[in-house]
Amino acid sequence: MKKQFFRLLSAYAPTSQNKASYDEHVSKFAKRLGVDEIKIDNNLLEKLFGKFILNPKPIIISGSAGDGKTYLLRKLFEEMGGDGKYWSDEYIPKLEFDAKNITFIKDFTEIEKTDKIKTLISLYKSIYEESNELFIIASNDGILTDTLRYALPEYPYFEKLLDLIEESIDNPEKDEEFILLDLSQTSSSKNFELLLKEILLACDKYESDCPSLHDDMIFCPIHANIEMLKKEHIQKQLISIVRSCDLNYQHITLRKLFMLISNMILGYKEKRRVFNSCEKGIEHFKNIHNKYDASFYYNVFGDNLPKSKQEKSPFKELRELRIGYETSNYIDDFILYGDIENKELYHKELDNIFCDFETFFKQRENYLENGEMKTVKDSLVLLRRHLFFNYEHEIKWGAVTIEAKDLIAYKHAHKFYDSVISPLRSGHKISNSIYKELVLGLNRVFLGELLSKDGNTRLFVATSLTGTHSKLSSEIIEDIGFNKRGSNQGVELELLNGFDDEYCKIMLNIRYSGEIISSLELDLHMFEFLQRISDGILPTSFSVEYYERVLTFKSQIINYFLKHRDSDESFFKLFTLNDKEGTLQFNEILVEESGYVNEG
Repeated sequence: MKKQFFRLLSAYAPTSQNKASYDEHVSKFAKRLGVDEIKIDNNLLEKLFGKFILNPKPIIISGSAGDGKTYLLRKLFEEMGGDGKYWSDEYIPKLEFDAKNITFIKDFTEIEKTDKIKTLISLYKSIYEESNELFIIASNDGILTDTLRYALPEYPYFEKLLDLIEESIDNPEKDEEFILLDLSQTSSSKNFELLLKEILLACDKYESDCPSLHDDMIFCPIHANIEMLKKEHIQKQLISIVRSCDLNYQHITLRKLFMLISNMILGYKEKRRVFNSCEKGIEHFKNIHNKYDASFYYNVFGDNLPKSKQEKSPFKELRELRIGYETSNYIDDFILYGDIENKELYHKELDNIFCDFETFFKQRENYLENGEMKTVKDSLVLLRRHLFFNYEHEIKWGAVTIEAKDLIAYKHAHKFYDSVISPLRSGHKISNSIYKELVLGLNRVFLGELLSKDGNTRLFVATSLTGTHSKLSSEIIEDIGFNKRGSNQGVELELLNGFDDEYCKIMLNIRYSGEIISSLELDLHMFEFLQRISDGILPTSFSVEYYERVLTFKSQIINYFLKHRDSDESFFKLFTLNDKEGTLQFNEILVEESGYVNEG
């Protein structure tokens, strides 16, 4: 019987009837098609079961719909000796393990209200009354805590359990009373990397009889995309953009990652949206020269889908990176005219199986003669994306250097990961230049002035007579030095671990008098915001929300100093900015007892 792996893969596509959306359907569907279920090992099962074996206690697995909670729960059940058929047949499966009676709640969201309350009462007893019955529960984010909150009037002792769960969500390393695994705080990029590898291996295993693999004259869009996805530098860039979502706390569930990879391989711009066999793909493109419409460069961003699908995960998050739309004059000049100056370099960097350059050059000619941008726009998007995903070295075009960072909305994403997260994770020091750039960015927002590059060695805490949220602040309350040996004040970066080895959060802390007086969550967007300001831009339009967050952060610091300032303090410092140099000039204002103001 012919294996039908692409049919299984198409069941994960955003256009399918979601045959593969639920754990219990996947195994049956794969078996019917004669292929193995797609599985990845992200070490979460091993880590979870390892903790449980050392000290059996209740387990709560939370996360968004499609995170693989039920799958992980089933694997735990089987690891403890449970039978697969019994699991499928039972509403609430139970087993005995290590002298404990263990009850499995497959999906807390789906069980009846009375069963929810019974489960929570039993969970409370197993934690606080040393009950011999343990519960292992899968639940969507917020459902467990919401149920506890609504039940408080009737069961006031639930408050203790509610506080414990909420504290554990904020502090993943706290697991004295029970084990919590929040799949929303695990790495999407790690799961994507593992899943892509498994799917590509399965494509080779089950779908190696495509005629395009033995005849270069035959074009199969599915295998053309597969060959692209096998390239190391393309995989590296794909992992990088999914990681960018992680760094903005935009978690992409496992189900959505399946959807993404399925669409990358099988998608095309027609009514059906995806192919489910090589035969259909080959037939469709038999007499079509321009193959843009089936390109992974389009499919990864959902360009083959209706707008309603593009505006949902995972495509929404990836489209926000604006790959294909972010560019520079140099990049577009290279794409449009590069063949005139250096034909060899042009074709080396831009040739790909999806682009028909004969058609593109006609579009270019029309654009140059008539200024008609519409016809050439799609080609520009595809070729910019080609440059981004195939970027593995510096492209020198005459005196110009083309850089991949100009092709994505976050110009500083690699710097954030390589120069902040990686050193913190490995216990190494952050470069002083990173601190200086962040401090300069903060100072320019705090003061509302384009301070010179020299204003990066101290953090100036400033306010104005009109309030702490004023855009222009001329009174310096305090200036905080940093990176001074033996100092009990400074600017620090702290890494908070998530529920796996990859996921983390970064906090920018202000320390003064030996204590942390204020913290700013430093996601990728905030890092980019401060870096751009440090580079000399005041991008309030880049994100008003993030500008307001920095002002709130500033207010917290100011409030600390106002609270601790001596009540009889009678002087303050005003600054003016030297317009030519961008440096601060200070005037000390003394208010005497008589009310006379003396300017020093």
